[in-house]
Amino acid sequence: MHAGFEEICAKAAAEAGNAGHPVLAVWREEIERVEPLLPSTPSRGTFFWSSGDLTILAMDRAAAFPAEGPNRFAEVRRAWERAARTMVGGGPGDRATPALVGAFSFGDGPGSLMWVPRVLVAQRARGPATLCLAARADPVHGVEDDAARTAWRAVSWLANTVVRPCPPLPVTGAVIEELPTAGEWKAMVARAVGHIEAGRFSKVVLARRLRVRLPYPPDLGGLLHTLVGAQPGTTVFAAGTGTRTFAGATPERLVAVRGGRAETMSLAATLPRGSTGGDDARLRAELLGDAKCRREQAIVTDMLRGALAGVCHEVEAPDEPEVLDLPHVRHLHSRVRGRIADPETTGVLDLVERLHPTPAVGGHPREEALGWLRAAERFDRGWYSGPIGWVNAGHEGDFAVALRSALLDGAVATLFAGCGIVAGSDPERELAETWLKFRPMLSALLDDQGGPR
Repeated sequence: MHAGFEEICAKAAAEAGNAGHPVLAVWREEIERVEPLLPSTPSRGTFFWSSGDLTILAMDRAAAFPAEGPNRFAEVRRAWERAARTMVGGGPGDRATPALVGAFSFGDGPGSLMWVPRVLVAQRARGPATLCLAARADPVHGVEDDAARTAWRAVSWLANTVVRPCPPLPVTGAVIEELPTAGEWKAMVARAVGHIEAGRFSKVVLARRLRVRLPYPPDLGGLLHTLVGAQPGTTVFAAGTGTRTFAGATPERLVAVRGGRAETMSLAATLPRGSTGGDDARLRAELLGDAKCRREQAIVTDMLRGALAGVCHEVEAPDEPEVLDLPHVRHLHSRVRGRIADPETTGVLDLVERLHPTPAVGGHPREEALGWLRAAERFDRGWYSGPIGWVNAGHEGDFAVALRSALLDGAVATLFAGCGIVAGSDPERELAETWLKFRPMLSALLDDQGGPR
């Protein structure tokens, strides 16, 4: 396997020299399962994904595709199409294995970054794992001399890494700061309702932050292990740029493409779980019967159905939403599916561009809501509520909406939560909803006494 990777690196270097542009070399091989498949420390190019029966762990970058502005999705798509078209592949591994990973910013500003990991391991619930090794061949300098050695050092490190959840420790409590304050945010909600009643837009999603100062940096592997166990039914993710890592457990899929079919999710409206079985059943019925909640979720469903109809046949969405029960909250949701009309020209990144931002994270109508939001929120969301996910060489893939998340920077964690504001929204109730949405990350970071896990 080592010799095979070196061989395709040499071939990629020769092709890069002849073509006059960089060429990727990608080796795929089945390996024994890695349990648990978790990062031990954050690094440049760390990527983690656990959704359904698929887990991905990636490290370092062989090639990066940064982008910004309203055309950022198209820029990355075109760059990836060129790279995938000239890629030199080898090994017996599955070509459908993820090859490009990363995240897009919520807005048009800088920060979107997709990359080809130097080392990636993907495994399903059963069967062996697939290892992908990648290197970038430059037309002048070829492949860096230590590409194979670096990759195999990372594989050896992976095989010998043991990650366990960190137990809560008796330490001084964390310091939590609300940004903006509760009073300021409730005033923003009231202003948004006023604009809605005046007919400026029908929905807008307002976000706020918690800045949590910990006595020491949280353990990334332990945090992700905790989220995977404590938040079933979500996609647990992490993406690192070096000193900072963005991580979370989101319930919302943006879009997945596989076998010529696309699936997205309409998720909106929130109520807490009940403290008893009877209370839980009452709240479930209340959510299904709440006219405001149904209206909020219908806005998202209609937008998704229309967006898929532009590139898909047989677009299907249920007439009635279902309830998605999560450990702390429940939502209304509907799955919207379609058969892609031309899979050769429409891949997962095309659909990400068509769908983001949905009314579940931005508002409706889109431009009117986003225009007001840019002035009202007064902070850059970064990757929060943006698309995060992966793409394979065949332009299939899966992207989630980066919710229930935190930006980890040393011993400081900045948590994000947002609420959909529609006609009749109550500021006090919306504030309480943000605390429900902070809870998954707060519970993973802190023990019951306010100390870090």
